[in-house]
Amino acid sequence: MNRLVIYVVLIMIFLCQTESARSEWYLGGYGGYSAAQPLADATMNSYGERVAVDRYGFSSNSVAQGNTLTQNFQTSDLSLDQSTLFGGKGGYFFNDQGFSWLGVELEAFTTTPTIKTQTVTTNQDITFLLGPGVTPTVPCPVPPSQQCSYQENLKGTLPVTQSSLRLVTVLFNVVARYPGTTFQPYVGVGGGGFYFSSSGQIDGRQVVPGLNAQAGLKVLATEEWGLFVEGKYNYATITNLDPSGFGLSGTYSAFNLLAGIAYHF
Repeated sequence: MNRLVIYVVLIMIFLCQTESARSEWYLGGYGGYSAAQPLADATMNSYGERVAVDRYGFSSNSVAQGNTLTQNFQTSDLSLDQSTLFGGKGGYFFNDQGFSWLGVELEAFTTTPTIKTQTVTTNQDITFLLGPGVTPTVPCPVPPSQQCSYQENLKGTLPVTQSSLRLVTVLFNVVARYPGTTFQPYVGVGGGGFYFSSSGQIDGRQVVPGLNAQAGLKVLATEEWGLFVEGKYNYATITNLDPSGFGLSGTYSAFNLLAGIAYHF
């Protein structure tokens, strides 16, 4: 044990003697773990519209008569799988411009936050408004002087089977670091495109804008090579995924932990 401590101390002393990397361009690859949070504020309005149409017998003839049907089909948060994450990045720090602490970075990674098999609770608001002069088939719930309308709030449950969901993300980040000779803690923030593709009960593809925040530590072992660990938070909003089926919308977020290696040149 004492020898191990001595070796570690000697290695740390050696690393502390290394010079700063001469170049500020770098490429890196990484892998890690993505903890996708449940899809929040979830709605399935394409599915809900079919439920409402079946309930009121709404048709093209109803539209011609001036009838209107509106609804909102909300569900409880939709659970997603946690999964592995793989990606790469490249960047540049403005050392020659006198801003060695400031840089920009382009990265891409992929993960699979699969939609789990589950049962969600549902809450649907429906408003069916009859056109002028249309005779209702049941007593109108409003005074005859007003246009006849029916309003309902339906609560229930909906079984959801597993759908394979893949996410490919491309981000542009602004990064600030402490430009140490060996240890370089850093933070970054950015945004980009989030490509969601799903197959199964929920089937669809969509690219949406999203945000990224990150913090990490890079250790420079030589002038060219460095190791880094990093934590990320991602945020994006899915809108009407699988429009002909469920029309899934919701807020996606994930906490990611990763480690990788970078080459400076």
